[in-house]
Amino acid sequence: MMKKILLIFLIGMFLISMTYATEKSWGSVKQTDCIQLTQICDNCTYNNITSIQFPNRTSYAIKEETAMEKVGTFYNYTFCNTESLGIYIVTGHGDLDGLDTVWSATFESTQTGTILETAESNLYIVILIATFILFLGFLYPAIKLPYSNKTNPDGSITRITKAKYLKLLSVWFAYGFLMWFLQTLNGISKSFITLTYLSNFITNIFTYSQWFSIGVTFLILTIMFIEVWKDIILSKTIKKFGKAFLDGRLQ
Repeated sequence: MMKKILLIFLIGMFLISMTYATEKSWGSVKQTDCIQLTQICDNCTYNNITSIQFPNRTSYAIKEETAMEKVGTFYNYTFCNTESLGIYIVTGHGDLDGLDTVWSATFESTQTGTILETAESNLYIVILIATFILFLGFLYPAIKLPYSNKTNPDGSITRITKAKYLKLLSVWFAYGFLMWFLQTLNGISKSFITLTYLSNFITNIFTYSQWFSIGVTFLILTIMFIEVWKDIILSKTIKKFGKAFLDGRLQ
């Protein structure tokens, strides 16, 4: 009985020694960029790649063995077909300690070339939620605050409504936080969403919003300038006559 246990133990140790660099990761690469697939073995005479499995797990980049370029104890192979987003699984073998030994490793193709850590992911989520709440917080007064000066039954104005300026500022800040929200969402989509068309859709929304931001800012500042100019004239008329009309009849 002890001999059988010892034999099983020795066979297990042998099988474990037949694999090295298992589950090694080369990190990430930006989509469509090349990545250097490397192995280090101080007593190998060869290292060959037998297959590269694509993220969809159906396509293989290499049908036959491909020898890695050797420089001393360093083996390298340049792989450039990284169009598909996701994790690639690479397998190969080399003569570690004179024995043909199988190895496997992975790398991930992302739109940014980086993989977010847990802390970074949590920070993205916090920023996303916070900016959306701030967007809604400024959107509410932008909708609810009055814009026009309050008129009397005869159409006259006796008091200038200052809330219109808060309304315009609320619109401006709401748009700014919307831009921040979209920028954060764009970053998350590029790091986590493997559906390219969906990620590109979010990116396009963010890009168009950036283009409109200049126009929105210019429009709001222009409207504020016009309203200030109009209110100055109305204030002078109210101070002089006690009331004013939009058509300027008392001026």
